[in-house]
Amino acid sequence: MHQSHTAEYFAEAREIAERIDHDMIERIAGGLADLRANGGRLFLLGVGGSAANCSHAVNDFRKLCGIEAYTPVDNVSELTARTNDEGWETVFSAWLAVSRASHNDALFVLSVGGGDAEHKISVNLVRALDEAKRRGLRIYGVVGRQGGYTRQVGDAVVVVPTVNAARVTSHTEAFQAVVWHCLVSHPKLQIAEAKWESTAKSTASLTGRPAIFLDRDGVLNRAFIRDGKPQAPRTLEEFEILPGVGEALRALSKAGFLLIVVTNQPDVARGLQRREVVEGMHDRLLRELPVNDIKVCYDTDSATSMSYKPKPGMLLQAAGEYGIDLGRSYMIGDRWRDVGAGKAAGCFTIFIDRRYEEALLEKPDAICDDLPEAVALIMRRCTDFQRGGPDGEAQRS
Repeated sequence: MHQSHTAEYFAEAREIAERIDHDMIERIAGGLADLRANGGRLFLLGVGGSAANCSHAVNDFRKLCGIEAYTPVDNVSELTARTNDEGWETVFSAWLAVSRASHNDALFVLSVGGGDAEHKISVNLVRALDEAKRRGLRIYGVVGRQGGYTRQVGDAVVVVPTVNAARVTSHTEAFQAVVWHCLVSHPKLQIAEAKWESTAKSTASLTGRPAIFLDRDGVLNRAFIRDGKPQAPRTLEEFEILPGVGEALRALSKAGFLLIVVTNQPDVARGLQRREVVEGMHDRLLRELPVNDIKVCYDTDSATSMSYKPKPGMLLQAAGEYGIDLGRSYMIGDRWRDVGAGKAAGCFTIFIDRRYEEALLEKPDAICDDLPEAVALIMRRCTDFQRGGPDGEAQRS
């Protein structure tokens, strides 16, 4: 009988995996990527076993995806105080209010039923969902049964298919974990590896492809100097690709390097630039240069963002997507933040010295005057490696 139960349980799990809405999960991934890019917070709510899942998911979204995530169930003192003093029904809505949740943030509900005020089931979730709607939050969820109130008011909600009503709770709570692990490992979201994956990669033989990571302004296109510091162009008309860049990148591409642009563009969040203008500039780079991909961070602060250079998030994300061997890769930039990101990712760092009036807070592996000179240095290092000669510990090229 035990063997029969096990076979049935896993047959049901297979059916759920086949029937679950993959497109809805992709919608959530896209929404969470936008949330992170705009500096929003993610609040997770759940009761019972789903509450435990919230705690685990918060860890994963913070550590693997660099998303600022929280759940009230991690604070037992506040949770029980509010329950005792104000009542269970408002415990989550009051927490959202004191957290000053806003339209920049999102709510993520993990629940078997999704909340049902009429039948007095998880009414605290219903009250929290109403509070979230009033405050303009996006609402995501992974729920069971018919989805309840979460599905009714949510923007993107995955409903775990019911294949056996007698096991709806166990399957729903299990697939909550499957879905959030799918999300935190999604290429749109993951910026850091989990421990076992990173350990396996570090001990594996060198099979990944090398890449050249390139800052944008001052490296590929002309930067505008204001108060001694480089500034990004503000219009498409100001966007000018520097001389020699196309030829230099074609040489790198021909040599087998992936070319990945990694650029901070905080002016969008600061209201000084429009995102569509930045995207128009990148469309031109992709048309005119042999660039494989462009990673953009629209955040404004490396203290809260894993992608904002000098944090290595954009490099790590690209490495995961393309199978890049970071130890054989290069980071080329004209500011100390570029050097810091490259060093944190384990790349050889080349600093393009434009003589800006700012301190070089990170020591690069090499210093060059422009991109063509940096490419010449890389080509010499490749030749030295092939000949078994020096490893190119460069100072100024």
